[in-house]
Amino acid sequence: MKIQKTIRDILNEAALHIKHIDTGLTNDNYYVKTEHYDVVLRMPKPENLGLFDYEHEGHVLNLLNDSNLEPHLWYFDPTTGIKCANYVADASTFSIEYLNRAAKLMRSFHNLKLNSGKVFSIKEHFEMYRNRINNPCYDLNFVMEIMNEADAYSHDNPILCHNDLVPGNFLFTDKHDYLIDFEYAMDNDPCSDVMSFITENDITDINLRNQFYHAYFGSLPDPTLQHKLDVFEMAHNALWCAWGLMMLESHQQDIYQEIADLKYLRLCEAYRKETPTKQ
Repeated sequence: MKIQKTIRDILNEAALHIKHIDTGLTNDNYYVKTEHYDVVLRMPKPENLGLFDYEHEGHVLNLLNDSNLEPHLWYFDPTTGIKCANYVADASTFSIEYLNRAAKLMRSFHNLKLNSGKVFSIKEHFEMYRNRINNPCYDLNFVMEIMNEADAYSHDNPILCHNDLVPGNFLFTDKHDYLIDFEYAMDNDPCSDVMSFITENDITDINLRNQFYHAYFGSLPDPTLQHKLDVFEMAHNALWCAWGLMMLESHQQDIYQEIADLKYLRLCEAYRKETPTKQ
């Protein structure tokens, strides 16, 4: 079995127990126990070849090596994307009770002010995903001006950002909180990460948003900052709508239709709020 061989090659020990972790849409993740190790093994799905730059991810992981943001890394292959790191026992992924802790963790990450040398362009990823869609369910042409504006923000003095702040990429424990899975991590405007978090966790309640803004920024956004956040909100919803449509065509799984539907709904809601005169 490939998993057993991979673990033996990495840890020089036999896998005593292997359990598939039912999270993640682009990777197969496994909890593996050996005599001396408890680890998570990430195996990228072959059908997602070309969607990630694993060499760059390896560079990012090296930058974060002393940050204690991620669980201890045992192995990373910059060609295949196979990754092996310590398993974090008794950890919770994000739920609303961890809102302030998530803000603090993101702020600590951004305060490192690292640079990876590669900018995460939402516009370029959006176009890459759209080019892989043959029969789109939704017309996303109306967001191109928004994508251009987001792209300008992303290239203006960017720092290393995560760019994929879904619930499962946070691990909260009694002793330490972690950010994991830096496949999309590149330089960006931190406000993009703020809205990645807001949109990926579908936080629509204004009071919860304001609570998060207070925890992250220290105050509510002024009109200029709020406009930037609104632009990134629309851009992220459009991006992941396109991603969902792309994945739906290649995988034919209902989860991708659900993602595309929700992202398109949230995109239209945000667009109507931001541009009422255009409706």
